[in-house]
Amino acid sequence: MKTDRADRRRARGTAPGLAALILALLLVWGCGADDSEKDGQQDKESESCVSVDRTKVETADLEEIIGGIGSIEAFQSVQVYPEISGIIETVEFEEGARVEKGQLLFTIDDAKIRAELDARQAALEETRANLENARLVFQRRQRLYEQKLGTEEARDEARTRYQALTAQVKRIQAEIENIRETLKDTKIRAPFDGFAGAHHVDAGQLVDTETQLTAVVQVDRLKIRFTVPERHMGRVGVGQQIRISAPAYPEKKFPGTIDFIDPQIDPGTRSLRIQAHAENPKNLLRPGGFASVELISGTREGVLTIPEEGLIPTRSGYMVFVIENGRAKGREVEIGLRRPGIVEITSGLEEGETIVRAGHISLYEGAQVCPE
Repeated sequence: MKTDRADRRRARGTAPGLAALILALLLVWGCGADDSEKDGQQDKESESCVSVDRTKVETADLEEIIGGIGSIEAFQSVQVYPEISGIIETVEFEEGARVEKGQLLFTIDDAKIRAELDARQAALEETRANLENARLVFQRRQRLYEQKLGTEEARDEARTRYQALTAQVKRIQAEIENIRETLKDTKIRAPFDGFAGAHHVDAGQLVDTETQLTAVVQVDRLKIRFTVPERHMGRVGVGQQIRISAPAYPEKKFPGTIDFIDPQIDPGTRSLRIQAHAENPKNLLRPGGFASVELISGTREGVLTIPEEGLIPTRSGYMVFVIENGRAKGREVEIGLRRPGIVEITSGLEEGETIVRAGHISLYEGAQVCPE
């Protein structure tokens, strides 16, 4: 009996201990499971991908460009002055209007000139009549002299008069031609196609050869004068193409061609002075304006290029992120020509490789890149 009671006490003591052990094991297992889930979640988060904009390394032809600055000038520009003095009779054009070569601009009162012309023409007719009479007298006296019926003195006198009247006719003819030329000068015409300037005189105003009447400028073709540093002298030649931009049209380029290169370097600026011409059929550019010039000195064919935004500046140069096996790998590169939006890569990349174009801010070495 004593033995049974002892066994029952041991059994009662064992049950609570076993329950406590089982509870402890469950807690440990639960905590371990929670930690495992947390670690898995952290690993999953650490492997999340970075979304980027990507592009391929491509080949392209890039122009070699020398930059210059200069000014725009009219291809032709003249100040119009009268050839003679007189009173302006009419003004035949509108200020700022387009004019054609030979178009009438001004007329000067020609009444006095025409009166003088009429007088000289009348004198010419009279002198010609006298000349004809002198010719007949001379011929008659010449025949008499040959027949020994007239004197040598009479013949010589008739010949002298004939010669004098011949010279007089020629002189009057020359005077008439001069008067006719003067009459032409009363009509002032445009020297070439272009645009007329302002009226500097009005009808009824007395002018002389020192009075400026207006100006005519040719602007459908322009001169471009610009300079480039002397180190580019060997890369510049007549006939090369240029592109011009002006502040009024920042997005537009106007083509031109080099006409003249100054044989001397400007000693003050150590720059090369160049003149080109450019067509301006729509008259968008105006003489006197500023010009930014791109001189195309050559073309590099088949060079590696990437978008300029793909470059990342570093202390030693530049780098890009290359995408390899879905991960971003930093790679140093060397660059060459730069054009708006494009840069030449001289080393560090190969054609066809995929690089990060945009989205660098979230990248790091080895980062997983999200699929396209």
